[in-house]
Amino acid sequence: MATDLVMQIRRCAIYTRKSVNRNLDHEVSSLVTQREISSAYITSQQYKGWVELPDHYDDGGHSGSGLERPALAQLMQDIEADKIDVVVVYKIDRLTRSLADFVRLIEIFDRRNIALVSISQAFDTSDSMGRMILNVLLTFSQYERELIAERVRDSIRTRKRHGKMHGGLPPFGYIATPEGLKIENAEAKIVQFIFDEFLRSKRYTRVMTAVRERGYCSSIKFSPCGKPRGGTPISPSTVYSILQNPMYVGEIRGHDRTYLGQHEPLVSRETWEAAQVICQERKKRSPHNRDTDHFLAGLLYDELGRHMLLELKAHPGKLYANYVSSNAIWSQKEFRRQYRAKAEELDALILASVATFLCDRILLRKALKRAGLFGAALEKAAASGPSAAQRLTTTPKRQLKEVFCAIARRVEVGEDRLMIDFRMLELYRFLEWSGATGFRGRPADWPCSDAHYEHVLTVRATTAERWPSLHIEPCSAHRRREPNAKLVDLVRSARKAQRLLEDNRDLDLAGLAKMQGCRTAHFARLIRLNFLAPDIVTAILDGTQPPVLTRKVLLNSNIPTDWPVQRRLYGFAAPQKPITSRHLFGRGMWPNAN
Repeated sequence: MATDLVMQIRRCAIYTRKSVNRNLDHEVSSLVTQREISSAYITSQQYKGWVELPDHYDDGGHSGSGLERPALAQLMQDIEADKIDVVVVYKIDRLTRSLADFVRLIEIFDRRNIALVSISQAFDTSDSMGRMILNVLLTFSQYERELIAERVRDSIRTRKRHGKMHGGLPPFGYIATPEGLKIENAEAKIVQFIFDEFLRSKRYTRVMTAVRERGYCSSIKFSPCGKPRGGTPISPSTVYSILQNPMYVGEIRGHDRTYLGQHEPLVSRETWEAAQVICQERKKRSPHNRDTDHFLAGLLYDELGRHMLLELKAHPGKLYANYVSSNAIWSQKEFRRQYRAKAEELDALILASVATFLCDRILLRKALKRAGLFGAALEKAAASGPSAAQRLTTTPKRQLKEVFCAIARRVEVGEDRLMIDFRMLELYRFLEWSGATGFRGRPADWPCSDAHYEHVLTVRATTAERWPSLHIEPCSAHRRREPNAKLVDLVRSARKAQRLLEDNRDLDLAGLAKMQGCRTAHFARLIRLNFLAPDIVTAILDGTQPPVLTRKVLLNSNIPTDWPVQRRLYGFAAPQKPITSRHLFGRGMWPNAN
């Protein structure tokens, strides 16, 4: 009797990790070692049908304390795409050093029937004893990581209590020596000038402008390996940090207090305290976005991809809140208007839309299938939609931002549509949430799944356009040319035909064409010419139209009503708005040096 032996292929992915970047560029690194040992183990298991996948999942320079690692995220996405059957690691702490993160990963592996194999630690996750051993190993890995972190923190606190700087680059105005921080005279004078100018003007922008006008630059310094740095103009962020750094008054900032440093101060105590009083006054901003209950800031975009920011304007007795598109330079050049929506109305619309979506069993089931739910688990989650909608609508507004930052990846607003991009991992958790405690997302889990669902609504959520989009510029003498007489005559004939149409409503097309002195087809073409974009008409009158635009082309073409399409059809460049330079202090930009 013949026996049919069919070997099942098991696709194996090797995951490697190294906590630091040191020696990663070497030909033989820790990642290479882990991969070669794991590859050899997979080769020894070929009799079980194990096959190594060619894709590399290598995280160099990433800690095992969290899950936010690019290679791990790609691994989890390939697992969801059903490309992997076995995950192989050299040691279990290469995957994670956190017990909580490990439990979440194991849940995902179990749901997808993924086997986890550690080369140097023999265990089997299919039985209870193997799981217990695995948890014990992870507990010690987490303990080791936390112990190292505590030693580092204790070392930093001790050095600061003794007035010494712990690692990093020395602050502006100082140089690092084996004996400690020493004053760099050229930069020290700049620091003193910055404080004096700040006390005089009481404005950050004026200090930054004064520094720029004097051409101050940082001194050239060399790293321990001999690499030069500095010699560049002082940035606004450097000016701001100088005014906030207690190092310049002879102190070192600790976790909850400052300590007396062993270095020499650059400014007096009186100057420092006066500057800090001004800094505190400058921090007082009312109203502030964080003081409101509007929860869409950070999630909201318009259909052009621009962030929509929360704009607050206070008028006597009333506060106006609107979500407004960021005025990007490219959108100004293309005359793209800012989208604007009343914050209160858009918040209510989004909240109602999500609640309605949760109550719609058809849409909810379709979305949950994207998260890999089927069968009894799918029906249970879909049945909990109405109760989840009720919990959502009764959640205090102060807590809605936490909820929406978790369940939604993005909210996109268009002229007549609205799109909510749900993060299915968190939406499923929200459906299971009892409401007894506040709902909080788990950002560490997000790289494990990229499942999402875009819910599109046909609704107008933006206000009407507030500025005209006519692009008419006066024609200067050096641009003006001799107009094409035939084109100018054609435009004037079109205007005459339009006036005849408006003044003689008792005549039909044949009668109007007879008054114009032309055929009916020609009269209809003349009427269409009145829908030309104003900038095309002015170009014809000025003689600056493209050479390809002739009387025959204009008269015989089927003129579209869309002005941008007309410009492209007749060879006109899209209008662009000249952008004047702005003083974007604090954003890494200086005013023009003129």
